[in-house]
Amino acid sequence: MREITKIVKFAGGLWLARALFAYLDPGSGSLIVQLLLAIIVGLLATLRLWKARLLALFGIRSGQEEADDDDPAEPRLNEQA
Repeated sequence: MREITKIVKFAGGLWLARALFAYLDPGSGSLIVQLLLAIIVGLLATLRLWKARLLALFGIRSGQEEADDDDPAEPRLNEQA
């Protein structure tokens, strides 16, 4: 019975609630934009790190990494001139 009265009171409070007007100054807006950009960049960096670790775990290499290994401009330590 108490739960029903709580629900009724909550619904009545929502029904009688008036609109609230909030003010966001330019500093708040730029802070929100910076926060969103930081979240996006952080997620992308984390996903890239996880991808590299998973590929290393299973011994799978991407085509870009293989191309980097075959770079003729880099001197090799084990080669005899």
